[in-house]
Amino acid sequence: MEQKDRLNGLYPYLAISSLVNLATWVLLLLPNFLHQKGWSGQGIGWAMGTYFSVNLVAQVFAGDIADRRGSVKTALGGVGLGIIAGILYVAAGWWTWLIIPARMFHGAGTGLITSGALIQLTQSVPMQQKGTVIGYFGLPGFVMIGVGPLLAEWLVYAWGFQVSFLLILAAFGLSGWLLLRLPQSLIDVDRPRTPFLVVFKASFVRLERILVFSIFFGLCFSCWNGFLAPTVRALGAGAVSNFGAGYALGAVVTRLGFSHAMDTHRRRLIAISSLFAYGIGLILIPHVYFGWNLLLIGIVCGMGHGIYYPSLSSLAAERFHPLYPGQGMSLYVSASAVGHFIGPPIWGALADRFGYSLIFLLAGLLLVLSVGVFVRGETSSEDEA
Repeated sequence: MEQKDRLNGLYPYLAISSLVNLATWVLLLLPNFLHQKGWSGQGIGWAMGTYFSVNLVAQVFAGDIADRRGSVKTALGGVGLGIIAGILYVAAGWWTWLIIPARMFHGAGTGLITSGALIQLTQSVPMQQKGTVIGYFGLPGFVMIGVGPLLAEWLVYAWGFQVSFLLILAAFGLSGWLLLRLPQSLIDVDRPRTPFLVVFKASFVRLERILVFSIFFGLCFSCWNGFLAPTVRALGAGAVSNFGAGYALGAVVTRLGFSHAMDTHRRRLIAISSLFAYGIGLILIPHVYFGWNLLLIGIVCGMGHGIYYPSLSSLAAERFHPLYPGQGMSLYVSASAVGHFIGPPIWGALADRFGYSLIFLLAGLLLVLSVGVFVRGETSSEDEA
């Protein structure tokens, strides 16, 4: 009965995660929209990266805000920003330059909702289960990697991009409705204010290696997130959704099937090492000839992501500062956003000059290198302990 009640309590958080991630992945074809409007590859990169720059800042400060004002109130503030973003997206159908402020509000809103809801969720479970629930909270994101592009292609080819933009507005509205129904969602947190820099430093030093690794993963992830659509455009409709469907399938299967077994430090490092295959998959993306090739690559990449994320989350949760858990959580969640922000403009500039094959090659090699360095560093620390 206790386990059933716990699962019932998890459902609203899974629904919120689903809606927020749907609002992100339904825009996987946004580079095509901007390409049609005459934007350069670097310009598209800036548009994609703008989202992650603001998302990063929002998530860094979200933990401090949640520790002082309440996690769900923090998330509700993000809903307001997300609704503004939805309105700007719709208006961008006529005035394309509004994509930039839309991406900014979208990134800020998503950052506050994700951090606020996740902090609220992890505060309700014991330490040994925090990594697991972080993994569960991220699970709908993988599902939406498959559903979002498929839905986007159907909506775009049937009615145009405006319908996708309206879907974002609806997703944020429903997220707010769910947040208002969380237990004790509006209780204020009355805590003395500790200077932000003190809290930030105390949390950062405990997570430094994990944060750096997350940044590099985000950098490599942003390559396909920002440039998959134009890279495989020659394969026709369905190419992007094939990759997304495979990615979602691989991630969900490994998240539900193997992630529970990663309960020791060494097993977690083995799981993180699965990203070697992810890097190889990135290298192969520009060289596929058929849509089903992307489906297979997506499965391999998704399996690596699905098993790596809860393992790294468990390592991070064990190192959160006991006095500032919200700040530790927001730092961890936001680290990959640094890579998401700096990646698209860099990849876009390189793609304009050298083509898409080179950027996927560099992203794959960089991921393989960063995984090797991180695993070796963690192994050395374990041996010394």
